Amino acid sequence: MHAGWYVRCGLRTKLIGLKRVQRYATVIAGCLWTIWLVDVCVPGPLDRLGKVKGTDFLHFYVIGAMAREGRNDLLYDARAQYDRSRAVVPGSDDFYLPVESPQTALVVAPLTRYPYTIALALWLFAIVVFYACCCWAMWRQSPGLRQYRYAVAACCIAFPGLYSVVLHGQTSFLGLAALTAALLALRRGWMLTAGLALGVLVFKPHWLLAACAVFLAAREWRVVAGAITSAIAQVGITALAVGTSTMSAYVGVLRSLPRIAPLLEPRSGDSLKSFFAVFVPFEWPALGLYVAAAGATLVIAARIWRSEARFEIRFAAVILALILICPHVNAYDLIVLCPLYFLLAECFADGTFESRRLALPLLLFASFLSPLLAALPSAIRLQFSVTAMAATLMVLRSKAV
Repeated sequence: MHAGWYVRCGLRTKLIGLKRVQRYATVIAGCLWTIWLVDVCVPGPLDRLGKVKGTDFLHFYVIGAMAREGRNDLLYDARAQYDRSRAVVPGSDDFYLPVESPQTALVVAPLTRYPYTIALALWLFAIVVFYACCCWAMWRQSPGLRQYRYAVAACCIAFPGLYSVVLHGQTSFLGLAALTAALLALRRGWMLTAGLALGVLVFKPHWLLAACAVFLAAREWRVVAGAITSAIAQVGITALAVGTSTMSAYVGVLRSLPRIAPLLEPRSGDSLKSFFAVFVPFEWPALGLYVAAAGATLVIAARIWRSEARFEIRFAAVILALILICPHVNAYDLIVLCPLYFLLAECFADGTFESRRLALPLLLFASFLSPLLAALPSAIRLQFSVTAMAATLMVLRSKAV
């Protein structure tokens, strides 16, 4: 009798929690996408506030047009790109530093056959399709979540990481696709294949370096070998397409990144590097603390990965370490947190984690909302993103012991 009563109470508590998640996710999704639709549903390339629709996509469109026209010599000419962006979107006064990889220009080039607004619509459609496919693939690998279709769909639609990518027209969804493919491969033990998937991240080299650092610390040599092989192949194909002089110019831009980092990230990002840059007033001590914290993060993630913990906990630690140690993380990059929620929700669904203990759910909720907080003061925002992610990693460490 007592056992049956406890079971009924547990099911009731779980049902109440599920309904609450559904309601919150539905409200968040409704608010976010209603605001976005109201903002962009006006004729022309400018939104109701007079800003360029898709913001960063304008830069991708310009370099894509240059690549399609064979003007690869202009891919790193800031003045030429500024003039072209004003011609594409009259009234735009945005200035973009030419730091994107040539791969980005080649990917966007086919879309530049169309006017800007049509190209943007196709780009946003691609973002949504890639995101939906990634979510579907992870949901299919999560037996404990099969019965919660509406709750999962509502949370996926409400995820502010997706909203931020759509708002900025960014390429981060490709990073999510690479990470999802690596997740599926690692679950099956296909280490080399996982590395080949991660090698796609070379279009944003700092993400590739962070991924390789995590798996080097975990001593997964086949993953690292696959990533390097894939990256070399991608760079080689790109060099054949745009020419060695353009690749040399790109390498020169990469070398200049430490000097122009404040221009690329006028607001502090969502990584350990940004965390210490905000709270430590001196550059070199902040950098030293970042290096030390990144090293500690790698050690913790490697130990979790090599532990006997279930796969969901181990790969969740990899995702957190990847973001925390990466030196350049914006709100739209946090879309790569999406697998984390699937992995840990599966642990809650099958009883590995106790949902009545609020620490981990609150930390996940804080990181879930963090892409929306870019306009807040850095000290407050970083408490939601970096602090929440670091604390989540420590919770996972305790579960992996």
